[in-house]
Amino acid sequence: MSVFLNSSSISESLTNANIVLLKVGTNTLMDSTQLNKKFLTELTYEISLLINSGKKVVLVTSGAVGLGKRRINFQGEKPFTIKTQQGLAAIGQIYLMDEYKKRFDLLGVECAQVLLSQRDFNDSNCVKNIKNTFDFLFEQKVVPIVNENDVVATEELRTNGAFSDNDSLSVLLAHKIGAKLIVMLTTKNGLIGRDGEILKELKNVNELMQMEKNSSDGRGGIDSKLKSIFAAQNIGQDVYVSGADSFSGFSKGKSIGTFIKGNKIYPI
Repeated sequence: MSVFLNSSSISESLTNANIVLLKVGTNTLMDSTQLNKKFLTELTYEISLLINSGKKVVLVTSGAVGLGKRRINFQGEKPFTIKTQQGLAAIGQIYLMDEYKKRFDLLGVECAQVLLSQRDFNDSNCVKNIKNTFDFLFEQKVVPIVNENDVVATEELRTNGAFSDNDSLSVLLAHKIGAKLIVMLTTKNGLIGRDGEILKELKNVNELMQMEKNSSDGRGGIDSKLKSIFAAQNIGQDVYVSGADSFSGFSKGKSIGTFIKGNKIYPI
């Protein structure tokens, strides 16, 4: 059974959120080895509708490594080395931004590139500069398009040589800029329960069925997403998990997904 956005929980969260942060993973952007252009067009359109309704919107996007790999037809074996990931990200980032920019241009929406790493949040001066930059962009109704600064962000690497796919970065950024709603867009249409149905709300991790641990080009996987979801929940941020095939209509209450209410148990 499909679960629509116009359930009271997510509708209330979206109504009350002044700032909405949307996070898009690599596999959501990439359909096999090709860019999912249909989804990109729908995503930018939904963002334009949110902005026109008075919302401030931040887009955190992965995909630079995947686009870089495709651009130079890189055939190296996985797991990629840090050097390889950083090089592919440097190649792909400019093409990733171009895909967003040309769609936002058609919608009359300005966008800006922001590259961050988690260590930027450990310096109070950096945090102040980040907040000032976002405040200015919001005042001008510009959409900040955020990605991890892969070229220098080696501290983000896991022991298996994989980045976190911006999951934890999204939670940190949302907290610092005051975004009360995080929307995670994945290859699924939400989080799947043991009965195989999309969960309307996530209340207990035991409700989840076993899903794939890591994706082919993505750097997060379900473990990273769940950790980030509960981190967000515990500092009072609402989270909504939806998918490329079910996000169209989000701004009008016609999306499908899983809602997780923030509890604000722990400060950060």
